[in-house]
Amino acid sequence: MDGYKMFQVVPGVTEIEDTDTSIYVIEGETSAMVIDTGYGCLNLKEAVKEITKKPLIVVCTHGHIDHAFGAHYFDKAYISKDDISLYEEHKQIKFAMKDDIKKRYNLTDKEVQEWCESNAALEFISAGKTFDIGGNILEVISLRGHTPGSIGILDRKHRILFSGDGIISHVWMQLGESTTLAEYLETVKEVKGYRKDFDNIYMGHRNNENVSFIDELENALKDILSGCTGRPYDNQFHSGLIYKRGRCEVVYNPERIR
Repeated sequence: MDGYKMFQVVPGVTEIEDTDTSIYVIEGETSAMVIDTGYGCLNLKEAVKEITKKPLIVVCTHGHIDHAFGAHYFDKAYISKDDISLYEEHKQIKFAMKDDIKKRYNLTDKEVQEWCESNAALEFISAGKTFDIGGNILEVISLRGHTPGSIGILDRKHRILFSGDGIISHVWMQLGESTTLAEYLETVKEVKGYRKDFDNIYMGHRNNENVSFIDELENALKDILSGCTGRPYDNQFHSGLIYKRGRCEVVYNPERIR
């Protein structure tokens, strides 16, 4: 499909690129899961049909515009209740972004207006929920930090954690909706409890790391909590400080460490 690039991660797992955002499709024997839905400017459902014709379970890892706004192409999508207010807020951000989106996706005025006005049928999901897609049981785990309702999908069969922006090499923790770094550190420690179940982490923006990344992220957060300070991070919308350690870059608000 024009506008999307698709890559096989491993047999049964496909990555779909929506500009800078990664969407994943895990195919089981009886159904398939779509993890994240991108911006929603291109018909994601039609793209997924090129991969599988099986019934689909759609899960959004969090409520940001680049991960949850293609959900309207599907009958329903799951999202954490803790991110629903954030999702509603980002529905309004669409209107502010429409000129950029029109240019980025080469949309007509009618197409961009339809995108702005689109709505998804959402159902709430919590950590611990499992989905049996046939020969593979997928588990929802909490990745609270980047947003209050960030979740990941643990695929023990393929030994992959699909983490959205909850565990990522360049993590934004400076946002108004982000937790403190101390709270996020507790999330990272909890994820370490699953490390026997996965070897690789496939993240939300065209990047992946092996399981040892979790240790580096934990140590980076501990550094900041111990008094290490990042350098200024200049972003026209979400500035802060950025601290780098190994493969990790943590962007944070110095007033929201503890």
